[in-house]
Amino acid sequence: MTENDTEQSSDSSGSLAKRGTLAATALALGASATAGTATAQDDEDVVVVFDDDYRPDADFDVVSELQPETKEDVLADSGSADDVFDDPDDWDAYIIKYDLDTDAPAWGILFTEDISLEAGDSETMGEDGAFRDSQLDMIEAEL
Repeated sequence: MTENDTEQSSDSSGSLAKRGTLAATALALGASATAGTATAQDDEDVVVVFDDDYRPDADFDVVSELQPETKEDVLADSGSADDVFDDPDDWDAYIIKYDLDTDAPAWGILFTEDISLEAGDSETMGEDGAFRDSQLDMIEAEL
């Protein structure tokens, strides 16, 4: 086997592992999703995250709240402003950092309508995640 064959084999294995992980997450969440969106939970009790930021049962710390202009930019760029949130102005956005016991930090963005969070707060998302919008890969979960 040549060096190029070895590299291609390693890349394929890593790619398969990543696709397997994504498929398992989609399967777990997809069970509760219907034709594009899941039945929304009461917005007062949920947070919304992008699928890459959903890590059930992993502790996270709130790093900082996003300024309203930055939150609006994130929502507009993701395409979720009108499709996912009834009134985006009612929602707050936070930068969060997961405690995964690794050298590299795992950052995410969390949206909440009525749950009050502050920098330094520690929380955990439950395993009750469901697609809020499966096409935009946005998940809602309870803290």
